[in-house]
Amino acid sequence: MDPLCRWLREDAAGPAAPTASGAADRARAHRIHLLLADRYALSEFADELRAAAALDAAREPELRSVIAALADAKPVLMKGATLAYTHYQRPELRPREDTDLLISGDDKERVAAALESLGYQRTTEVDGLFVTGQFHFQRRDRRGVRHALDVHWKIANVRAFAEALSYDEIVAASATLPRLGPAARVPSAVHSLVIACVHRVAHHGDSDQLLWLFDIHLLAQSLTVAERDQFTVLMTERRLRAVAAKGLAGAAAAFGGIDTDWIAMLQSPRAVAEPSAAFIGGPMRRVDVLTADLAATARWRDRIRLLFEHLFPAAGFMYQRYGTHRAAALPILYAHRIVSGAPKWFRR
Repeated sequence: MDPLCRWLREDAAGPAAPTASGAADRARAHRIHLLLADRYALSEFADELRAAAALDAAREPELRSVIAALADAKPVLMKGATLAYTHYQRPELRPREDTDLLISGDDKERVAAALESLGYQRTTEVDGLFVTGQFHFQRRDRRGVRHALDVHWKIANVRAFAEALSYDEIVAASATLPRLGPAARVPSAVHSLVIACVHRVAHHGDSDQLLWLFDIHLLAQSLTVAERDQFTVLMTERRLRAVAAKGLAGAAAAFGGIDTDWIAMLQSPRAVAEPSAAFIGGPMRRVDVLTADLAATARWRDRIRLLFEHLFPAAGFMYQRYGTHRAAALPILYAHRIVSGAPKWFRR
């Protein structure tokens, strides 16, 4: 067993500190160093733990302000930002680069306007009906602290997972989070577990990152029997059993505490035939993701639009990307983007 995992298991007698060669660097790489620092009072990570606490102290009031400003849109916190407050002992123990929020697709424009009124700047990126389900915003406050928001209207960009849970489903089952204000909401534990299992496969190539497996471990352990049954039914209906089984099996192998019969049930032979199972086993080439996206898109006209959005993003994006506003140059910019970007689609 990986010593990093052993030190975080609930049944760990554990050494006084993780002293194995390279353990500190590996803990940082897997982003579980703050958990180890807190559990074992490790001096090696003391400065990082204090810095994380200070960063979180700056983030929290900013997040309360953002949620209050977006109250009419009923945003729901997702992923690490949710778990930091619901499943970790203290928010700073769950490292995160940004805060993920889920909104209705109908509210994209007013949410963008509200964030811009707060001083947030939208990141230049490809947009479209099918090619993405999120946009990004960031700002620096007067103390120089960077605040980054990842605003979703779908839980994943990858088409095989994008409709696995809708905003309406998630908000209907969501719970309040009073610490962040009266408008703050988080997904149910069942929905958070769905999102955690999907996230590491859809966007991170079936990663073995221990932080994401620890998220799954905490969520799975928190479910009641009824909630576990609800999760199983949901993943069966959405044809995500293989993805669920892979995440739960990885978390169980690393940290224990998850019923192996539950995992075995999700690993039924028919799960292998699920379209989403193609994403298990490691990073995929972008061309393979596109192929899967096309297969998950039912209508031919929608497939054509998906291809068009990849090849010919909005003119505004192209002008910002290339630093020009000359309409006559647009065909050349598109040609350059397609030719120069083509090799990236075939790399792992």
